[in-house]
Amino acid sequence: IFGSLGYQIAEGPDIETEHYNFNALNIPESHPARQMHDTFYLPGIDKNGENLVLRTHTSPVQVRTMEQGEPPFKFISPGRTYRCDSDQTHTPMFHQIEGLVVEEGASFAQLKGLLNEFLTDFFGEEVELRFRPSYFPFTEPSAEVDILSDKGKWLEILGCGLVNPIVLENCNINSKKYSGLAFGLGIEPELIRRASETIVGCAKAFSELDATMVEVNPLVISKQKQILALDCKMSFDNNAMFRRDKVSELRDKTQEDEK
Repeated sequence: IFGSLGYQIAEGPDIETEHYNFNALNIPESHPARQMHDTFYLPGIDKNGENLVLRTHTSPVQVRTMEQGEPPFKFISPGRTYRCDSDQTHTPMFHQIEGLVVEEGASFAQLKGLLNEFLTDFFGEEVELRFRPSYFPFTEPSAEVDILSDKGKWLEILGCGLVNPIVLENCNINSKKYSGLAFGLGIEPELIRRASETIVGCAKAFSELDATMVEVNPLVISKQKQILALDCKMSFDNNAMFRRDKVSELRDKTQEDEK
């Protein structure tokens, strides 16, 4: 989706310094995220004497990318992130996608239009969005975006805002000339929501397939089920064993059996 909108992909290290993970993003030492019960601190220090952490978000990639180039910027930064958090809805390691645009005249209206386009494309035309005022040290103003579920409940989906001028200045970007918009979301919750829709669709497809078993050779049905299972699996699993060529191979064998 973002590729079609002209976004590039930027990546960075999983092990970060406090500067890139916190300081450059306007996260003060008093912020709760910097406490040991929220962040994985690693033993030792880097060559500049800074503490090392497992990055708590992919925002450090944005800082590194801005330091190494000149605006305008337009990219997403997907990757693993780590937090001391483990319960029924959180894991210590999870994945994020964050996006950043820095250019002259970037506005909140532009941000809302972008997210509306992305979420409509991702979830479908029927999705209803809500922007709620929020607070993040690295954006100002900030908002959280919710979607309305089928049960009539609002579900938090991502955070966003205009890049705080302090962050731009920390990256040697003239905040009086340039402005930026940023957003970030966790991948796992979105995949779970998409997977639930896929599972329902697969169950219906299997039922329709079973209804034809009276007239079709069971061996053929078995292989057709394998193809369907692989197609469903590919909707939310990137494992190499479920590549498209495997599906094509099974489909060819099924056609031979049918003949």
